[in-house]
Amino acid sequence: MNKSILLTALAVLLVAGCAGVELPFQQITTTAIGGAGMVITDFSADPTTVNSNSNVRVMMTVSNKGGAPVPDTSSLVYLTGSAISLSDTTGTYWHSSTETSQFKHFGKTMNPEDTVRGTPADEKMITWSLTAPNATRSDIFIGRVYYDYQTSVTGTVWVYSQSESDAARAAGRTLNKATLSATSGPVALTVKTSPDPVVLSTGENTFAMTIKVSNVGGGALYKVGAVTYTSGSEDITLTTDELNRVDIAVSAPGMTVAGCTGEQELVAGKDITLSCDVTITSPPTTFQGYPVTVTATYGYNAERTASVTVQKR
Repeated sequence: MNKSILLTALAVLLVAGCAGVELPFQQITTTAIGGAGMVITDFSADPTTVNSNSNVRVMMTVSNKGGAPVPDTSSLVYLTGSAISLSDTTGTYWHSSTETSQFKHFGKTMNPEDTVRGTPADEKMITWSLTAPNATRSDIFIGRVYYDYQTSVTGTVWVYSQSESDAARAAGRTLNKATLSATSGPVALTVKTSPDPVVLSTGENTFAMTIKVSNVGGGALYKVGAVTYTSGSEDITLTTDELNRVDIAVSAPGMTVAGCTGEQELVAGKDITLSCDVTITSPPTTFQGYPVTVTATYGYNAERTASVTVQKR
């Protein structure tokens, strides 16, 4: 390919990302990414069959498989189960002479994979050392991770005047459609405009946008601020009014968005679709791309289980 032609094509693609710049008509693919946030990649006990009063090591490995960093101040891990009491001296429960809390922390910000810098997702193993009860039975351990997270969709929404749309179609040119991409997380966002692209008749300045919110991480979401992550003061008690809550924010320069922001409830954890009323401050005389960012902020909890069989001596 001629070098000047190649450079021209690259320049057009680069300019396409700039909001408010008029471009030749083109069709752009919308990209969405799914993910799972902070993932418990392994949860196990070693050994899985022990004699009473013997030691067992419970291990949890967590990796940030999503698209947002998780500060240590906004996360914790928790070990629970069918019979754990760290301070027990009766031999009835799993106990420990070294562990003082079922809560633990990562001790660092857990960053996701950075494909630009070539760095992998942060991963950390957390362990608890326990002593088996003086009994013969099988017990279940549950490992949980609690954290605050954020999923966002960013891109450009294209708006045309009716006359510009008619002229383009008459000339056989394709109208630009919304270019939107999502970060990965346990809560997925799907954003659409109606119509796409937006075509406004003379005197019109409004259109509709929908935001679908889905729990795709296999865990439970909750309102940010409902869990206390502070070391020594941890509190993971969640009320009905705090479960299945997500906060939605929309940034759209040159437009106002109403009817779909603020705290939202995913009833019984099921998907919800929010309808937004979008008003353009100054509709274009021809066509224009408007930048849009939709952000979901939420707390999330995922868990895994492991079992150990105790044999009385």
